[in-house]
Formats: sequence, structure tokens, C-alpha cells
Amino acid sequence: MRHRGFLRCWRIWRADDRPTGLVGRAILRTPQGMLCKWNCAMVVLLSLSAACLAQSQTGDATRSDPIAYLNRALDEMQARALRRKTVDWRRLRAEALARAAHAETTVDTYDAIRFALTSLGDHHSSFHPTPALEKLELQRKGHPPSGRAAEGQTATPGSPFTGRYEPEGRLATLDGRTFAIVVVTKCFPESERQFIAYETKLQGKVADLDRSHPIGWVVDLRGNVGGNMWPMLAGIGPLLGEGDRLGEFFTTGGHSVWRYRDGVAAEVADDGKEDRYPPVAGGPYKMSGTPDVAVLIDRWTGSSGEAMAIAFRGRAKTRFFGEHTQGASTANEVFALSDGAAMWLTIGVDADREGKQYMDGLDPDEAIPGVGEVVPDGRDLVLQAALRWLSGAPRR
Repeated sequence: MRHRGFLRCWRIWRADDRPTGLVGRAILRTPQGMLCKWNCAMVVLLSLSAACLAQSQTGDATRSDPIAYLNRALDEMQARALRRKTVDWRRLRAEALARAAHAETTVDTYDAIRFALTSLGDHHSSFHPTPALEKLELQRKGHPPSGRAAEGQTATPGSPFTGRYEPEGRLATLDGRTFAIVVVTKCFPESERQFIAYETKLQGKVADLDRSHPIGWVVDLRGNVGGNMWPMLAGIGPLLGEGDRLGEFFTTGGHSVWRYRDGVAAEVADDGKEDRYPPVAGGPYKMSGTPDVAVLIDRWTGSSGEAMAIAFRGRAKTRFFGEHTQGASTANEVFALSDGAAMWLTIGVDADREGKQYMDGLDPDEAIPGVGEVVPDGRDLVLQAALRWLSGAPRR
């Protein structure tokens, strides 16, 4: 059944992005709109009681009817998955059940569930057993569990920029002209204090650079694998520009828009319900005019990093450089299963301020292959292309 403590989970951290030893972390919103902070393994995200159950009663929990267990997982997918209307459910169910035909425990159905989640075609749904269940699966199969990546896909080459953890800002010059570069990194706050610290630091970088009066701006989202989008949105807000519709969520349960005003990021549903996130400390910075902005993206700009790119899509005087993004521009919901495992099910998709949805990431305006290592600005082909465009862009 669905874990009722996680009814709305917009920005699940991807399993690929976890710190070593963790399955994932998230900042969740309860049905009452309260901000919840979590900084533990996914087994704890699903509640301490679920973790204890997984550790102390794994054997008992996995002995329930495996076919009924698989059908319950398929029922959730068919009822809630974003792409549920594009799936041939009779065929998918038949294939999944065939893969689990010899299942004796719930653990034996995991590959069938992974197959079904991959078949949804959203590139973001995934399956997460607890460590105890992973160990049991390994023991029963005699080799590492399969299905970690989508079937038929190879691992995406890494980005040299994923090692950036704090917002950065610096000035660059080209042909005697000065430009500002602000790096919006991944953001995994473990508390409200860290949430505010990130957005305040990022906005402070923007303010400091703006005082040098650059003629153009570079927003570097390369290697931003995601995390929590709201401190990113508030931090870059002065450069993005204030607005009541900077992006949108379309989900199986409704629709909402992204807002930034006066140092506060918020999500507003169609019924007017507004979830406001903590404001930047010390008062918001205000910029005049609409500066030219070049946005840098790569194959590892994902999840909430893609949400930031999408927020800039449709902004005036803005152009994108680099590579197609990761393709995780969707929102996930956590569903707990009876043995302690969990499905992260894609139930929503990001859209830009004009309502265009991005199911599989977004393309740059100028496609330039990424680099395999961090290089000086003068050798960074993506950055240099952005600076050339900014240098030739019509002046304000």
C-alpha cells in the first residue's frame, strides 16, 4: 500500500546522487504543507518503524504471497504513474507476472517490479529495497541484483562538475568586457538552517557580482544533479526575475506553479493553496532590468538542476549552451511496500512558464560536447561560446 506519510514528495533525490552508504534523501511536504527535513537513509525516510521491520522481520515480511505483492505494486503504477495512459497494461502485467512465475518470496519479484518501472518510460521511477532486503536478494540469486539501470541503457559518462557542492561566483573577461559567472550547485539541505544558508549564499554571490556591473551573466548548472529545488530558486531569484509563474508541475493529482518574490520561493496550487519556503536571510537582493543570461547545462544536469534550467526557459535575453540534460525533469512519490521495500514512482512532470512539459530533459540552443575534466575558463569551450554570445548580444 502507499505509505501515507509521503503523500506529496516533489523533489526526491536520485539514488545515483546519494552520498556513500545512503539510498537517498529528500525534503518532503506533508498534506498540511509543512516542511519536513530528512537526512538519513531511505529506510529511515520510510519511517523508523519500517526500518526496524526490515531488519528484524525481513524473513516474515517476505513470506507473504509474492504474486499478490507484485500485483499490488502494479496496481499502484497503473493508478498513479504519470505515463499510465501510454502503457499497454494487459501486456505489461502478463510480462511482469511471467518474470515472477517461480517466485517463492516477495524478494523474488523485485526484478519483475524493476522491469515494470522501467517499462513506464519516464526515466525516473525506480525501486529501492532496504539494505537487509538487498542482502537477501543477493543471497537468493547468487549474484548482484539486476535492474539497477534501465534495461538496454548504458551508464552515462560522468560530469567533472558534479564535485561542486557550494554556490560559486566569479568574474570573467573577454575582449576587455566583464561578465559574471554564478555556479548553482546541487543542494541537499539536512535542516532548515542549511536550506537558508544555501539560498542566502547563492543570492549573496549574485549581489556581490552585480556590484561589478557585468555586461552579461553566465548561470552554470553543469553537474547539478539535483536535490532540493526551492533554495536554488530563491538563491538565483534576483537574476531569474520575480514572477508568479516561473515554472509548473503537472501531476496525476493536480497542477501547481513556481513563484519567487521578495526572497521567498513558493509553490502555488490551482486552488490557491500556497506553500512558502524559508526566505533568504537578511532581506532579498533586487536587480534592475533584465540582464542577458547564458545558461550552461550538461548530461548530468538533472532533477532539480533541470528544474532550474526550465525556470530560465522562456525568460527574455536567455540562451542555453552545452548538452542535453539528464532527463529526470519529473517529480517522484514514494510508495512503501509490505516488506519494507519502496517504489519511487514518477507522478509529475516539470514544465516551463509557458506550460511546455519536459518529460526527457531539455536541449541547449547551442549544442557543444562537454569536457572530461575541469579546465581553465579559456579552454572551456562551452563557457567561451556563452561569453561570445553575451559579448555580441544587443546591449540593454
